[in-house]
Amino acid sequence: MSLCLVPRVSLRQLCSLQIPAAVLLPSLLPAVRALVPATHAAFFYADATGNMTNMYAERMLPPEAMARYYERHYRADASAFATSYRRLVAANDPVSYRSIGADEAQTDYFREVLAALEVGHIMYGIVRAQTNGREPIGQLSLYRPQSDKSFSAADAEALRDVLHYLGRALTATPFGPVSASAEQTAEEAMAVLDDAGTTLFADEGWLRLVRLARGEPISPGQASAEPKALREFLHGVVKAVSAARNALHTVDSPWGKFAFRHHTLTGVTGERATALVLSRLAAEPVRLTEGAARLQLSAQQREVALMIALAQTNAEIAEKLGVSVNTASYHVKQVFAKLDVHDRSEVASILRRA
Repeated sequence: MSLCLVPRVSLRQLCSLQIPAAVLLPSLLPAVRALVPATHAAFFYADATGNMTNMYAERMLPPEAMARYYERHYRADASAFATSYRRLVAANDPVSYRSIGADEAQTDYFREVLAALEVGHIMYGIVRAQTNGREPIGQLSLYRPQSDKSFSAADAEALRDVLHYLGRALTATPFGPVSASAEQTAEEAMAVLDDAGTTLFADEGWLRLVRLARGEPISPGQASAEPKALREFLHGVVKAVSAARNALHTVDSPWGKFAFRHHTLTGVTGERATALVLSRLAAEPVRLTEGAARLQLSAQQREVALMIALAQTNAEIAEKLGVSVNTASYHVKQVFAKLDVHDRSEVASILRRA
């Protein structure tokens, strides 16, 4: 199988899982970056006027910096984001890219926002729903630092080729419980807090995970209220996790399921603080899909292995592949032989371990 086909197959499988978009985004953006190399990415939901209503970004400005961005650039500039977004939506090509020029590098916006996020080159992709007249859902942005090469026409073509998958996956879906256990950690971060919930020390990824666990939309319009809301949320978490059995407290959020672990710290002079370890738990279908991508399987074998792991019958596999049940059974046996297993449940176990 072609090397360029591997990330495309993984991306398509992720986009076909039919799970809430917010739960999918943390795994979806790395899959896009495997296809179009970038250091980080973001997806911005926007309404019909171009107003940013929610976002998920692999790198985020801290709440205080986002509040300054809102006051000094988003609102003060009559929403430069909205103007840019509407222009991108109206363009004939849904994909565009640019590099930061010398003049832009002298602006406050570059210094306060783009430089802080290490952005020197940007690629935009407008994602449209695959239903309802293909209305725009939002904007995908891929980023590279100034020291890296700029995006190319080949990068644009690769992204253009998968936008319809993203449109299928990122259409607004209702929040629903996600199957995930505390053992299925996708990423985690740690912080030390005082009794009021004020953060004394934090890992680099802490704020982003806390904002996702809190579960409220992340947007410039809410940025000014977010620092206080996060402190209150963490204060409540500290109380809850302190009383929780085994010092484990789980939170269901539109962004997925999160677990807080609690450790009490005591200084040499008797002062006390709380260390919190925050884990984002992997949704089971996403974990299985990512596991399948790491195995030495052909594209079709990966499809079949994932369907087996998701407890689909041979008849259901046949329907999805558009083949007879006998042919589907043959493909299932091929997967069993390739993975050296004899039971369907073993396939799921191998994908989880992968």
